[in-house]
Amino acid sequence: MARYNIVSIDNAHVDKGGARVDRGEFESPEAALGRARELVDAALLRLGSAASAHELMALYMRHGSEVPMIYGEPRLDFHAYRYARERANAMFLVPPEG
Repeated sequence: MARYNIVSIDNAHVDKGGARVDRGEFESPEAALGRARELVDAALLRLGSAASAHELMALYMRHGSEVPMIYGEPRLDFHAYRYARERANAMFLVPPEG
C-alpha cells in the first residue's frame, strides 16, 4: 500500500479545467521527494527562455506545468515554489572567475 501520493497543479491550464493531475503513488519518502523534484526541474527547463532567476520564477508561478504537492503520512517538508526558487537561483549562478 502506497504511503505518498503526488498531485500536481498545472498553472498553464487552470482556466481549462485541467488544474490537478495525479503524478503517482510512492512507498518511500525518498521516492516521493525525488519525483516531486523531477517534476519541478523539468517544468523549469521547459520554461527556459528567462534571462534571470527572478524572471524564471515569474514564468513558473504563472505558467508552470508542474506544482507538485505530496500527500501522506508522515508529512514531508516539500514546497514546490521554494524548491523551484532554489533551482532557478542555481541555474543562473555565475561561477567565480579564477
